[in-house]
Amino acid sequence: MQTTARVSLLVFAVLVVILILVMWKRSDRKTAITELEQRFDGQIAINGEEFYLGCSGQNVKDLHEIAALAARVGELDILDLTGAPALVSLAGIEAIPSLKSLVAIDCPILVSADGVQGHPGLRELVFTDSAAMADVGAIRGLPELRSLDLSGCLALKSLEIEGLPALQNLFLSRCRDLGGADVSGFPELRQLYVDGCSSLRRIEGLSGLSSLTDLDVSNASELETLEGIESLAELIVLDLRNVELDNFSGIARLPKLRILRMGGQDAIETLEPLSSLTTLRELHLEACPNLRSLKGMPSGVSQYAGFTYCPKLTTLDGVEVAAGLEQLDLTGCENLVDIAPVAKLSGLVQLSLVKCRQLSVIQPVEKLPKLVIVMLGGSGVVPAAVEKLVLAKEDVIFDFAISE
Repeated sequence: MQTTARVSLLVFAVLVVILILVMWKRSDRKTAITELEQRFDGQIAINGEEFYLGCSGQNVKDLHEIAALAARVGELDILDLTGAPALVSLAGIEAIPSLKSLVAIDCPILVSADGVQGHPGLRELVFTDSAAMADVGAIRGLPELRSLDLSGCLALKSLEIEGLPALQNLFLSRCRDLGGADVSGFPELRQLYVDGCSSLRRIEGLSGLSSLTDLDVSNASELETLEGIESLAELIVLDLRNVELDNFSGIARLPKLRILRMGGQDAIETLEPLSSLTTLRELHLEACPNLRSLKGMPSGVSQYAGFTYCPKLTTLDGVEVAAGLEQLDLTGCENLVDIAPVAKLSGLVQLSLVKCRQLSVIQPVEKLPKLVIVMLGGSGVVPAAVEKLVLAKEDVIFDFAISE
């Protein structure tokens, strides 16, 4: 009996201790949450096992205190420091080994990524529009990192990062002083955006990106070459507006390309260099000053074709091979006079002839069975010409408004 009583007493004592510890833990956790909210403008969300913490107050200068307080709340997964005006350093991040995502958007005096190196669980790093960010050398040895966003890091001049075997998304948009980019160390890359990198001259290692699906180099106007682009067997979207190339043979060999956007290409006179792109569904050509013919139009283009602000385009001969085309945009083709081939586009839904000032004959649209809207603002077509049409669809909209 005495033994049983002692055991019961011991069990009761243990339960009391556990209860005290649980209550203390809850109290300490609540105190930590209150301090994060009051001192660092903290916003906390815990959904299931995911712990999100957003801190943007004036007291956020580094991560030492935030890491200590967060540890009293739980295992932090996402730390969002967006708009923290005084954040100068990521020191202290090493005390958050559970961290999967670090977001530091628009942190104006953050200059370095020091502290993130070798962080075991990081899957996402976002430094978008942290304009002073110049040193990203610490971004290395991150085996789980999937996405890295340095868009708008205006002070960034070089990209010296390594040890990111799982990286799939790399965003460098608007890094205007970035002179070069070596992507050879990222074999799993799916998306690469260097649009607006106006000082970028070369991209090293393109040929090794066998999994790349999206490449945007638009407005990287100093880019001299896209060497290795023909090796991008999985590429689906390519945007090279305002990047002047003189050879399109590599692009013409892309076996899965569906969307191609080009602009400011002096070398494009016809579409014959692109005729082999049988998988293409969207084709955008903007401000190509020497485009004079649509001969060579890829027949599979069905969702959208745009030939805008091309002053030498006078006829649409060649477009008829894309019989399933749904949208055709010819805005700003000021010398276009003949749209007769449009009559063969039986799938056409939308047609823009805005600012086609020399065009006066609109009869080719009469028998199009799926046509919904024709935009004619600023064109040479007058409303009276539309009134005389005998339409396959009586409810076709003819819009004469001009939108800037």
